[in-house]
Order: sequence, then C-alpha cells, then structure tokens
Amino acid sequence: MNQVIQEIVRQRQRILVVVLVLLVLNIAVLVFLKGYLASAISDTQTSWGDLRRRVAVAGQNDAATIYRRGKADLEQLRTRIPPKNQFPRLLGGIFDTASSDSVSVGAVNYRPSVIKDNPALLSYGLSLSVSGSYAAVKNFLADMQKNGELIVIDGLTMANNDPYEENVVMDLHMTVYLQEVP
Repeated sequence: MNQVIQEIVRQRQRILVVVLVLLVLNIAVLVFLKGYLASAISDTQTSWGDLRRRVAVAGQNDAATIYRRGKADLEQLRTRIPPKNQFPRLLGGIFDTASSDSVSVGAVNYRPSVIKDNPALLSYGLSLSVSGSYAAVKNFLADMQKNGELIVIDGLTMANNDPYEENVVMDLHMTVYLQEVP
C-alpha cells in the first residue's frame, strides 16, 4: 500500500506541488484577513456608526428645524379640525359609517364644551350605542379611528347579553373637536 502511494506521488508530483502551493497561499490569505482586516473593518464600522449618530442628532437639535416641523404639525392639526357648523355633517358621517358597517345606532348623546385655554376650540363629548355582529362592530370602530376629522375615542364597553346569538352592543364615548368660526 505504501508503494502505491509513493508511485502516485511520483507520477503526479507537479499537481501535488501546485495543490500544496495553493493550500499555503490560501492559509496565508486567511491569516491576513482574520488578523489584519477584521480589526480594520470593525474599527471602520464603529467610526461610521458614530458619524451617523452625530449627523442624526445634529439634524434633530437644530432649533429652526424643530420650529418648522412644529409649525407644519400644528397646521396639519388645524386642517383636521372642522368648523362648528360642520357638526351635523360630521354626525351624519358617523351614521353613514355605521350604516355601511351594518351596525345599528341606538341612543346618541352629545355635550358641547369650550376649552379653557382656547375659546376658539370647542369639544363635543359624544356617546353612542351601536349593536351588530362582533365583526361589524369591530369594523365600525376601525372606521371611526380612520376618520379624517379630529375625533378622539375616550372609551368603549362591549357586551353580549345573549350567549346563543352573536349580537354585540358597544357603548362608545368619544370627543369631537370643532373650531369656532369668527
């Protein structure tokens, strides 16, 4: 068996020398990558992360940028607050949403109040009761949250009094904000 191996080595000496040289070269490249370049890559990544954090913080702390963003946000908020004379349309929109979601609306109560710090802004506390299947009531609630006007859902309660029929009753309490038009 030993003689067979020696004969193969003698016949394929050039190929074995090339394979051995490639193996040594491969080991040398691997040592170079692991030893030298790994630490350089790690250092470069750390400095890149530090630079990105500094740039992000510098952009956020700029007073003019914060002021412009705040003004734009307030303007967007003002556009979402309808005028006081649009309350019937808004209430009709709630009823239309209820109708499209296949829920029936029961008692509706509302109570207007003026906000202390801003007399041009009114809030209407709105309470209503809707009933229907659980999926329909859930869809109604999701549609109310997607409403374009400034409507805040303050709280809700759900009940199903009949264990044999799926008829969920939801009492919804929300606040609708309106602008007093001069």
